[in-house]
Amino acid sequence: MARTRLADNPTHARLQHRLTAAEADHAQTLAMYDATPGGQSELRAALTATEDPNARQTLTERLRNAGKLRAEQIDALRRARAAQTPTEGHDHAQRGTDDTGAQGSVLEDVRMEPGPAGSGADRDRESMDRSEDRGSRSPRLLIDDHQILPVATHTLSDPVRTGLEARGLSAPALHELSPTDSRVYREQMVELTRKNPHAASVYVYDEDEYRQMRLLVTDDGKAGVALKGDEIVSAFAHKDCAHPRAARALLRHATALGGRRLDCFDTVLPDLYADAGFVPVARLKWNDDYAPDGWDYDTFRTFNNGRPDVVFMAYDPDRLGGKYTPGEGEYVDDYDVGTALSRGYRPH
Repeated sequence: MARTRLADNPTHARLQHRLTAAEADHAQTLAMYDATPGGQSELRAALTATEDPNARQTLTERLRNAGKLRAEQIDALRRARAAQTPTEGHDHAQRGTDDTGAQGSVLEDVRMEPGPAGSGADRDRESMDRSEDRGSRSPRLLIDDHQILPVATHTLSDPVRTGLEARGLSAPALHELSPTDSRVYREQMVELTRKNPHAASVYVYDEDEYRQMRLLVTDDGKAGVALKGDEIVSAFAHKDCAHPRAARALLRHATALGGRRLDCFDTVLPDLYADAGFVPVARLKWNDDYAPDGWDYDTFRTFNNGRPDVVFMAYDPDRLGGKYTPGEGEYVDDYDVGTALSRGYRPH
């Protein structure tokens, strides 16, 4: 789909970015599927069936890499389960982390990401992530008449939660959806665009793209945030959410789970993100040719006459509670350059 859209508009910078990201996601998903027993069986069968030496070399290399990754995953699962065993004097609160699942970081090291629906990699990830809910299974949720069983529940540490609540902000637990529930997440995003005239400033991905992300929602599904690798995307909150003013908690969850960068239009969002520890590193001038679908210049007229810059921001834990300075960040001529600068940012 990304290739088809880019073929129709080959100079569109955001489409070029999406194609690059889609190809990277596909390569990673394929590698993870190769590591499953079924994937390795298919590789062996393909090796037996082909006589092309180049194909055999490629398949042999994939099978070797798959075996290595599978061994790493099994070892990581073993260590994660061992980490679950209670030890006297070592509880979750003493770890001092925002996310209670310390074993999650073990699995992230070996790319335990969601593979194709029903694949071995997906099941491996599900068995691990459920353990993050302080040793209990995640509760079944009802979101717009959909029965949902999350794969994990994430809670903020007591100091972080207390600090947010002292400011009159909500600090709810977030429930991580299975990739198979990506449609539920997207439906909430689409519904927001119908209710909120400013929602055009937040990009809504295709369902298949959400399937490749980590999707986190409140227990009523009315607020959430997504992680696309280390990029924070599609944060949303409906006005009728049971947890009012939860946006900052969403961001604290996202950074605790590895979110390190984001981009947004220079409207009210940079102020929110600066408070969560994000600093502007680059900016791109508005281009009418790339205006989001449904963009209303009059609705956003207070922001550069409806044509705000795109601001690329990176996470700096030492800048929590920071203030946004309008115009901060160097101007770039290309979206990918801004992305590269935010990805390469290192806190001072």
